[in-house]
Amino acid sequence: MRIGDSYIGQFVLVLCLGIMVAAMAQCAKHSQSAANTPRDILGISIGMTKEDATRRLEEIAVFERDERRRQQVWKMKDASRYSHVAVGYDEKNQIRYITAFVDKALAKERIRFAELGDLSKAKKEIIEPHHRYTWEVPATEGKSGYFVIAYGSEPEFLSSCSLNKTITANESKE
Repeated sequence: MRIGDSYIGQFVLVLCLGIMVAAMAQCAKHSQSAANTPRDILGISIGMTKEDATRRLEEIAVFERDERRRQQVWKMKDASRYSHVAVGYDEKNQIRYITAFVDKALAKERIRFAELGDLSKAKKEIIEPHHRYTWEVPATEGKSGYFVIAYGSEPEFLSSCSLNKTITANESKE
């Protein structure tokens, strides 16, 4: 007698298939939300070294100033999408956050919230006229997890976009 020949065997087989389909759907949902969100802003990503980030920033921006807590502000050479970028480094001199700001007066290309990720998968905080969408991207293969945070004072277009490293229990927020 084979497994599928009895009612109990068929039940066990259907139950196992159901569990596998549910697990696959959950994995696809999780990877889809992470896959559609940015992994970098302007070529700068979470965990990138200060040296590599500075090299990239010097190509696309002009250094403006250092701020407290290992932070810097840069002015974009081309403000058609973003006008300024702020970066923060952790104690290992790796990117812990990057935020790009839009100057509506200079922007030739407005960026829609939906360009950053699936809005149905984002945490939404809307208090008119302020709109904020947050996606969590889990850590993978030695790369830190991070949050993608989009903010705007209009329903459709963003004013700033950030990637913020997820802080683990043994890390500080600075």
